[in-house]
Amino acid sequence: MIEPLQQYEFEKLRDLLASVCGIVLKADQDYLVETRLTELANEIGVANFGELHRAIIMDESLLSQVVDLMTTNETLWFRDDSCWATLEHSILPSLIERLHQGQRNIRIWSAACSTGQEPYSLVILIREILEKQGRPDLLNRFELVGTDISNAALYLAQKGCYDPFTISRGMPDSRLAKHFSSQKKVWTISPEIRAKVKFQAFNLMDSFAVLGEFDLVLCRNVAIYFSEQFKKDLFRKITGILRPESFMLLGATESLLGIETDFKNMSYGNGLYYQIGKTKNNQ
Repeated sequence: MIEPLQQYEFEKLRDLLASVCGIVLKADQDYLVETRLTELANEIGVANFGELHRAIIMDESLLSQVVDLMTTNETLWFRDDSCWATLEHSILPSLIERLHQGQRNIRIWSAACSTGQEPYSLVILIREILEKQGRPDLLNRFELVGTDISNAALYLAQKGCYDPFTISRGMPDSRLAKHFSSQKKVWTISPEIRAKVKFQAFNLMDSFAVLGEFDLVLCRNVAIYFSEQFKKDLFRKITGILRPESFMLLGATESLLGIETDFKNMSYGNGLYYQIGKTKNNQ
């Protein structure tokens, strides 16, 4: 059984997480390290969290497990009504119009997508809008990318299989019946929806250039875990991969207040979102 977490051990593990993935733990969040990493520490047989820290540094696969355990994977279907109203009535119609005007494709990035609820919800909504317009064929011209640092979360996202509790968190019955099949209390998203999202492991500390350019970036409920400097770097890098006059959507309680960017504030109802101009200055 591992010894209780000491303050200096917490500080070492906190610094390691910040350097590896940018997550900043507050001084009073030592309990998170202890509750989330104790089982792993006991499994590998270390006597204390100092030994765990040394083991993590020596073993990249162990580091990946620690990141998985320390990453918050809280997510829901169609999370935050104002966000989805903004997408349905403002952002997505604008992007679809670009296809009508001859743009070849629309690329959307769901950053920190966790177990896939956000990008799958987005595909469902896009499909519904296009069906109402009588142009379901345009779905083929949408490309969605979902990334997360957690390999465990991405594994579940790629499978597209969810238990009843996970489904109950935001998935309306009408959409469930149309886009999922069930077997032995497991709900599986339709192959057509699943095929529209490309999932890949990605660390937000890395260069965004490898991802290509996007028309919309959803970076919702992500920045709250990072330092102020990391947030500035994050939004600067997002600016760099957005096509002219494209969009960024944050969480319902997040904003760019106090952060200098090239974005202009936009709103729909109670929803706030951001649009880049025709030219970008602060890349």
